Amino acid sequence: MRYSKKLFSMMLAVLLSFVFSCSSQDKAKTLRDTPRELRKGLLILNFYNSTPKSRAAEFEPWEYGLASMLMTDMESIGVFNIISKEAMKDVIAEQEFQQTGMIDPKTLVKLGNLVGAHYILKGSFIEMNGMLRIETQVFSVEKGMQLQTAVVNGKTDAFFALEKELVDKITQIVDVVLTESEKNVILSRIETKSVEASLKNYKGELTVEEAKKLAREGKKEEAKKLIEEAKKDFKEAVAIDPNYEKAKKNLSKISMAIPVTL
Repeated sequence: MRYSKKLFSMMLAVLLSFVFSCSSQDKAKTLRDTPRELRKGLLILNFYNSTPKSRAAEFEPWEYGLASMLMTDMESIGVFNIISKEAMKDVIAEQEFQQTGMIDPKTLVKLGNLVGAHYILKGSFIEMNGMLRIETQVFSVEKGMQLQTAVVNGKTDAFFALEKELVDKITQIVDVVLTESEKNVILSRIETKSVEASLKNYKGELTVEEAKKLAREGKKEEAKKLIEEAKKDFKEAVAIDPNYEKAKKNLSKISMAIPVTL
């Protein structure tokens, strides 16, 4: 028993050190080669879920998931330095900020200055009767004001295309005009076209974050249970969409870090 607990603790430490860091993004070659020191800091907050209460819980994973998708695509352009959620956690803890889409503009500017962001994206989404509306407010930290709001609407089943459309609108607001070639590359990088698979994957990622929090608090047995729940979510995401590479990588990493037999 002692050996099993000790082994679990070691494996959990491995998990926390390399699984799902910085929104689980796997760094790909960027479209532009702007030096890191010349890139603009970009902070993307979790989205506020405005979906009616009866179905809000179903789409809760996208509060984190939509932000994660945006981070991946904006990072891939090669002109932004994405502010990691790990860096955000320290600032939020110290300054008592809330990492949601409901932060007021003055607090956003203060937050942006603290983490070195030039721009901040905060948004919301609502799903109703098979339709999805995503709204993102773009703030300039330097100017201390909101620049514009990017809005996309369409069928929920086309969420992956709506997110790409949102990227295009946001880049225009911050004066980063994408070429047709760059747009096509971003359009081709689709995680999954399955709503259910996407929600399952991001539910798993959120569960892992909660497990990490419990582990830091010394609640390792509770963390272990959550890791198993996350593993189940990733398995279901892959079963729904066998080509969902992000979910497959999440499942592979979590399986290597925390074997089911522990």
